[in-house]
This record gives sequence, C-alpha cells and structure tokens, in this order.
Amino acid sequence: PAADPDVEALPRGGFRCRLCQVTAANRPSLAEHLRGKKHRRLRNLRAERRAQERRSLFVSGFARGTSGAELAEYFGAFGDVAAVVMDKEKGAYAIVELRDAAGRERALAEPQHGLAGRRLRVRPREEKVFAYGPPGRSPRREPLGPGRLEQALCQALDVDAQMSQLVGLLELSEDERRVRHLLVALFQEVFTEFFPGCAVVPFGSSVNGFDTRGCDLDLLLDLEPTKTLQASTRDVPGAGSGSGAEDSILSDIDLAATPAPEVLELVAAVLRRCVPGVRRVRAVPAARRPVVKFCHKQSGLAGDISVDNRLALLNTRFLRLCAEADERVRPLVYAVRLWAKQQGLAGNPSGGGPLLNNYALTLLVLFFLQTRSPPVLPTVARLRDLAGDEDRATVGGWDCSFPRDVASLEPSANTESPCECRARVRGAGGGGVPGSRRCPHRWLPQA
Repeated sequence: PAADPDVEALPRGGFRCRLCQVTAANRPSLAEHLRGKKHRRLRNLRAERRAQERRSLFVSGFARGTSGAELAEYFGAFGDVAAVVMDKEKGAYAIVELRDAAGRERALAEPQHGLAGRRLRVRPREEKVFAYGPPGRSPRREPLGPGRLEQALCQALDVDAQMSQLVGLLELSEDERRVRHLLVALFQEVFTEFFPGCAVVPFGSSVNGFDTRGCDLDLLLDLEPTKTLQASTRDVPGAGSGSGAEDSILSDIDLAATPAPEVLELVAAVLRRCVPGVRRVRAVPAARRPVVKFCHKQSGLAGDISVDNRLALLNTRFLRLCAEADERVRPLVYAVRLWAKQQGLAGNPSGGGPLLNNYALTLLVLFFLQTRSPPVLPTVARLRDLAGDEDRATVGGWDCSFPRDVASLEPSANTESPCECRARVRGAGGGGVPGSRRCPHRWLPQA
C-alpha cells in the first residue's frame, strides 16, 4: 500500500492519503483505509472525471448570448454531445463534452471552426489535479481571537510544544490551500486562451512556508514564453497555423513591443470579463511593483497579479528553502511575529504604515538564525558556495544564487531548542515575554 501514488509517507511515521486527506498511523491502518468505501469511491470519481476531461473541449470565441443548444448542434457533427457547460457568469467560454474521445479528436483535427460568423477557438480541455473537498465544508475558518489562541496554547506541555502548535493554529488549512490551488488552475486555463504558453505561478506568503490564514494570493503571470512564441511565429513563414499564437484572442498584439501599463490593462480586462467570481479588478501601474489587484467573491481572497517579477519568485523559493532547512525555523518565525504584534511593534492594519510587517520580521529571524554560533541556517555567502551551476541566477543586478534542493544543505550543528532560540531573540535567558499572562509556561503575550 505504501507504494500507492496516492500515499505519502510522513516524516515522523505514519502515512497520509492525498486523495482522501486522511492520515493512517501504521501500515495495517493504511491498508484498511485503501480497501474502504470512501477511498474506492473517490478513486472511481477521479477516474470518471479524467475520462470526462479526455473527451471534452474548451471552446471560446463565440458571440455573447450563444446558447448551449447551439454549441451542441454544431459539435454534434463530430460525435454525440453528452453535455455543454456554459460560463454562466460572463459567457466567455464553454466546456463541450462528447460521448467518446474519438469525437473530440475529430473536432480537434478540424483546421477551423466557425459559428454565426464568429471563429471559434477549440482546444482540449485541461486535465486538472483531482481535489477532494468534503461536502458542506467551507474553506474559511472562524477567526482565532486572543482568547481562543490562549486557551489552545495553554493545553501544550511546554513552550516548545506551544511554538509548534502555534504554527498549526495560524497557518493555512488544507481546505484553504486547496482553494488557492484551484484558483491558480482556473487563472491558468483562462489566461492561456489569451496568452498561449504563459504560466501563472503563485509566490509570496501563500507558498513560501510562512503562510497565515487570510494572506493575499500573489501571482506572477509569466509572459516570456508567449513573447517567444509570438517571435517564432513572425520569424518563420507559415509558422502561425496551429502554433497557438495565431489562434489566441490577442494574436494581433505584440507583447514584446507593448508598454507595461498597457499589458497590465490587458490582464485586468481578461480578469474582469473572463474569470468567474472575480470582483474589484484594478490595475495599479504606478506602484513600486506594478500589479493588477482583484478579489475572488466565493472564497473572499484578495490577490495581486504582476507580470515582470522574477526577483519575488526567487525570493519565495529562498524563504521556502529556509523554512524546510531546519524544523526550528517556522515555529520561531510564527512566535516572534505574534509576540511583535502583541507588543505593538508589528501589524499595520491598512497594509502600509510605520510598523514592521510579517515579511520584515521573517527576514530578521532568518538573519538571527544565520548568525548564531554555530548557525542554525547557512549564511547567504555559504548558500552561494553551495549553489550548483543550474542554481545560479542574477536578477536586476542581485545575485540570487542558492541551492534549490534542501538536501544540498549541511545539517546544523546548533542544538538549541526552539524555546532557547526564542529566548536568545529577546536577549533574555528564558523568562517569559514582558506582560505575559499567567499561563503554565509564561509564554503567551498579553492580548
């Protein structure tokens, strides 16, 4: 059973079924789960969904007001149509499911499609990672106020256990991570229609290892592959047919020659008109890092999309490397951030302001751990030495060379516990935080 692709071995023993989001303590328990009704039902459901995807088409370019019946009649020429699912909110695309894969292949083999004088863009439906969400559960969690936080932490055996538990209380839940993953997949599917070859890549607090509930969803829309595809189409006579660049909705726009503010407005227009559930879209070209801001109605998530931000992507990978390098890093970062907020040193309510933000506090903690004797984390200079040829990168004059694989790092010789590290951060010898409540371990900061 442990060899099953749905099964993940946990670092501290036991197993986790990725498909069902269930943890098993040992091999017999795992085998029992894999034989159970829930696991078999979800495997059958996943197989059914994949079969549907492999006989479905992603169709766009039709006139607004086009009905599902009209699309079904048109694609019925290639095979029996099982279903047509329209984008009900904005009417920008439809999923056409045929009864067999052969019908889909006949439709894809057709060089051009047209309906009511409009050229249709017809592509295979993207195969998505199957994500199970138990019915009736919301990805949103109830706010964790100071009282609930104190009550939960006071149950821990010692301060080290409190710090470890704090991470679980403040980080994103599995449901919240799944919602973000599905949103990224949705954005990727829509943007590929307009910018063939593009990549939508999450960065920042959602994926750097130091996430917190409610954090923004930061996305990079990488258009370099689209620009390369456009250039190759122009340079090679007749290369446009079937390349994807000529078939895109924005095929007449040369992205390489388009000013950055106009590209941002294009991205904003796609979000407004074609991505279901997106609200309050606003391009901010004059910001220090130009972005398009948005909010997703169903999940309540706020987010930013940037176009040229490779440095932030590498920065995210660096933070992720530090988070995975030593098990003390995340508990210490979360503890210091909570302490700083309770002491009035961090937490600007409107974003900008004079107080420290989570990113600044995280960097301060990482620097502290790099300068311990012996260090808990390798210094930037040591990381540069450990980087292989494939890891070397320079962006905007900044040397961003560091190993991408945490296995490349040497284990730390530092034996301090998370609690001892926290005490060193404060420059004290293990006492409680000033103003702390009378908790069994004198750690909880005053609310």
